[in-house]
Amino acid sequence: MKTPYEIQYEAFAAAGGLYDERHAKLYAEFADNLIADGSFSIVYEGVAHACYTPITIDAAPHLKCYVLAPMAVLPEYWGKRYATRLMEEAEKQLDADVIFVMGEPFHYGNRYNTPHQVLPPVRTQAPLECWFARELTPGALHGVGESTSSITGPYADPLMWGHPSEQV
Repeated sequence: MKTPYEIQYEAFAAAGGLYDERHAKLYAEFADNLIADGSFSIVYEGVAHACYTPITIDAAPHLKCYVLAPMAVLPEYWGKRYATRLMEEAEKQLDADVIFVMGEPFHYGNRYNTPHQVLPPVRTQAPLECWFARELTPGALHGVGESTSSITGPYADPLMWGHPSEQV
């Protein structure tokens, strides 16, 4: 069975485009650092891996929230819904109110489509249209207006919030 590091590395190394071997190593090490820091880590059927790190909505600290990243699926399993099934399983296990993710709309826009006004915890060049939320507790974000958010540990590093072209 492959380790989370191996899944992350192989997936990002094969992704091409914006990613290269340096990014693959960066994201694989990021996953290992999150796991060592206590983030929730899930390996699904030995081919997909994701980390979920606690995040606090400063205006609603009572909500149990996480941010998803990194997430990867081994290349030979791309397009076979492993990422979706991994997220479904993680959401069952987490007992969270809200999950956030910073990512491309075509990857996350359908699943993470809860309107919100929560700002990312770290200043980023990414547009706010790429900062998505999914309520797992219906109505959890109702009444939460514009708010900052907070995160600690490896995910507080602004490097991890940048665009791949800006990294390494």
